[in-house]
This record gives sequence, C-alpha cells and structure tokens, in this order.
Amino acid sequence: MDPAIETLESYGLVRDEDSLQVAAFSKTKILRLHRELYSVVFDRQMEDYVKGDVQSEIDPFSFVASKFLRGASDCGAYGCRTQKLDVLGRYAALYATRIILPLPIQAPSKVRSESQAAEQVSHAALALLRLRPLVDADLVFPVVMRAPAKCVHVLAWQKRMIALMQDVAYHAAKDFQGDFRVRFQVPEKAPTGLPSVYMEGPEDFLEHRGSVLLIDEPKGWRLKSWRYDRDGMVELRGSRKLSFLAEIFSGIADETTFYLAYGRSRNARYLASRSGETFLLDLVTTQDEELAASSAALNAYMTHSLPLLDDLPLGSLVKIRREERDSFVRYRLAIGRMLAEVAKKKKRIGKKEVRELFREQIEPELLKMKAELRQERRRQFRRLVGGIGAMAASVALGAFSPIVPLAAGGIGATLLGKAAVSTCEHGANLKEKNDFYFLLRLTQEME
Repeated sequence: MDPAIETLESYGLVRDEDSLQVAAFSKTKILRLHRELYSVVFDRQMEDYVKGDVQSEIDPFSFVASKFLRGASDCGAYGCRTQKLDVLGRYAALYATRIILPLPIQAPSKVRSESQAAEQVSHAALALLRLRPLVDADLVFPVVMRAPAKCVHVLAWQKRMIALMQDVAYHAAKDFQGDFRVRFQVPEKAPTGLPSVYMEGPEDFLEHRGSVLLIDEPKGWRLKSWRYDRDGMVELRGSRKLSFLAEIFSGIADETTFYLAYGRSRNARYLASRSGETFLLDLVTTQDEELAASSAALNAYMTHSLPLLDDLPLGSLVKIRREERDSFVRYRLAIGRMLAEVAKKKKRIGKKEVRELFREQIEPELLKMKAELRQERRRQFRRLVGGIGAMAASVALGAFSPIVPLAAGGIGATLLGKAAVSTCEHGANLKEKNDFYFLLRLTQEME
C-alpha cells in the first residue's frame, strides 16, 4: 500500500467522500495529519529522486499533470474536481507509464492556519483516494511541489529560475490585463457577508471563465472616488486589478518552475489541456522539440477511447492492463504513431482530429475483431454441438454394447477439446494481428 494512502487510512479516510470530513477534525488532529502526510509524500519523492536515473531523452509516456487536470485549479466544487480526476485516471490507465501528481500540500512551516491545513489535506486526500488503484499500481506517483536539489549549484539554478519565471509572469499579467474584468463587492451586499472580488476572463486562464475570491480587506484599501452599483460592486483598475491578476500568473510560474526543476529531471512531459497553463513553458522551450511537444494538445490522446469506457472502474482498467501487458504496449505505440502522422499535417491536434482518427482507423478495427470473434464463436458452437451429439449417441449405443460408447465418447471429447483449443488459438492470433486488441478487452469488460 502506498504510504500516503496508509496515512490517510490511519485517520479513518478510506473513501473519496471521506476527504470532506477533514474540516470536522480537531485543530491538533488536522495539523498532525497535514504534517505526517507531507512528510511521507516528500520522503518517498526524495527516495525516488535519489535512486532515479537522469536520462537525456524525455519519456514520451511519462507526464506531470497540470493544475487543471488534477482538479486543483480555480473551481473547488467536489463534483468538478472528481470529474477531472476521473479523466486523468483513465488517461493514466490507458496510456501513461507514470503520471506525476503534485499534491496541494505546502511545507508545514508555510501553513498559516488550521483551516488552510484542512483544505490542503482534504484536496490531497480526494486526489489520492479517487486515484487509489493507480497510486497502488505506481502509475500515479504523488509528490509535493518541492524540487529536491542534489547540490548547491542546482539549488542556485532553481532560485534563478523561480525569479525569472515570476518576473515574466508579472509582465504577462500586465500585458493580458485588458482581457480580464475584476470587480470588488462590499461585504454588506455580498452573499457571504465578506469582502469579495469577482474575476472574469479567458477560459485558458480562468476555469468556467470566472472565479470569486473572499479577501481580507486592508484598512484604507477602498478609494473615495469609487462609485458602486446597486449590487455594491465597483470595477477595479490599475494596481489593484493587477495585484489579483498577478496571483493567477504567479501560479502558472510556480507550475512551470516545478516542472522544469523536478518534472524534467524525472524525464517527464508536462500534460495540460489549457494553453494558458503552458504559455510560459512555450516561451522558454521553443528550441526544445521534446518539451515543445509536451505543451501542444497532448490531452487529445485522452479522448480517443474515453467515451467507450466512462463506466469501467479504474481497478478493472489496471487489472486488464496488467493481464494484457504486451497488447497494451502495442496499442500505445500504435496510437502514438497515428497521432504523430496527424501532427505532421497539423500543428495542433484537437478533439475533432482525434474523433475522426477514432472513427476512421480505430473503430473499424474494433468492429472487425468483434465480427471475427462472433464468427469464431458460431463456428465453435457448431463443432461443440457436433461433439455433444457424438457423446449423446455414445450413451444411446451403450444400452446395446459396452464397447462402442468408449470409442464414441472419445470422439465427442476430442471434438470438444479441439473446439476449446481453436478458440484459445484464435484469441491469441487476434492479439498478435491487431494493435487494438487491448481496447477490445476493455470493451468486452463493459459488456
């Protein structure tokens, strides 16, 4: 069992929904669980980092999950987060060698209150428990947003990279501020009774194109020149607006820095579905084809088979992948080749291209294999009936002769045995002949 999940279980957190109970823990229990969870995750992360081999080439099947894909971005709704985790989990089971999963747990020394610690533990627990079959199978590897450094030189480089990314992010916030609208609402009019800030902007940067922040309003922060509407709102401009936008872009800088400092050392690509999450990475990796590829629409891989498998439990996916190891490898390589061919013709691979790819190349192969299996079953059924008929005849003849039944029974048994062997051989042939046999096994599990 993964040590992080073992830690959660020791506190009674076993199912996905148990993550919602953390806020009801006592202050002491919350802080202790936060400290223990951070420790076990980081210790395993360090152990993996120290023993891992740093290769020159990026592994095309290993990824660092973006903030949006792992359900840790703007929307904190339980259903929204589980939906994203399910997509990420199926992608990991259907394609990845390993998904590095950064958890939203800060070092205990940086946590300001027990409510912040409770929120971090709750979100981390949901991710771990929702993806548990994959975590236990080591297909999903949980980490904290802290990059280990083997020497002072690496540490110095990390600090320079952090400063550079934050500087670029701040200037990007200034450049993009015209695309956002930021409004302040007085607490007397706000639904929560607290000072609130409403942000609207492009979906590449803001989930659902908007978010609401509850702020601790500093004394004297409001300008006397502000004119409020009937809802107690006023649009923010200048430095006040920029301060909120800077938080968005600073988060992107943190993600980018962590990937460059840790993810790349683990030979992984950055997996994202929103261009806003990768614009800094694109800026600093334009000459690196491997990393540039990671910031293109790699999420397109996710959509090629997910519509068929939404209801298949992650545990079943992992089990079939383990049983059909060779078929899985062939299927993954085939998908990679097909998408590489599409990428040569188009710079971006969108959902439309992937749907066409599935409809034109993958779906016909699945239908062909199913048809072959049905035909083989009918053929074997006829042979099976013949074998049973021979055995039945032997029983009838047995009333008249003790010798004939033995011979006839042998014939029937032989026919039945041959039918079984033929069926097994045909299944083996399908595995060898078709690169998408792994997908067939998954769809059979659904039937």
